Amino acid sequence: MMAKILIVDDNLLNLELTADILGLAGYKTVTASSGKEGIEKAEQTNPDLILMDLRMPGMSGLEAMLKLQRGVTTCDIPVAVLTASVMKGDKEKLLNSGFYAYLQKPIDASRFPDQVAALLSNKSAAV
Repeated sequence: MMAKILIVDDNLLNLELTADILGLAGYKTVTASSGKEGIEKAEQTNPDLILMDLRMPGMSGLEAMLKLQRGVTTCDIPVAVLTASVMKGDKEKLLNSGFYAYLQKPIDASRFPDQVAALLSNKSAAV
C-alpha cells in the first residue's frame, strides 16, 4: 500500500502541485492550508510523512512541527520542511530545530516522488 502524505502549505498553487505530483506517483495525499489545520489533519489521518511549508500566517511551519512532536498521536510522524528558504545555514538550522528532512522549493517534479520515497524508506536520512 502506498504511503499517505500530509501536505501543509498556505499557497494553494504549491499545495495542488505537490499533491498532484505525489498523487500521480501513487501516493495518497491529504492537504491542509495552515499549521493549525495541518495538526488537526495529522491527528485525524495519521499520515506516514508530513511535508510542511515554513512561512504561513497564524502558525509557522516550525511552530506546527514542534506541536506535532509534542502530540500523543503525532509525535512519531516525520515532518519534512518544504521551503523556499534557502539562505546559507537555513538547512542546518531547520534540521537542528527538529525537522526530519529539508526539501527545497520550487520542487523538481521529475525528482520529487523519488525524494519522498527516500524519506519514507530511510527514516534517518535527509534528502
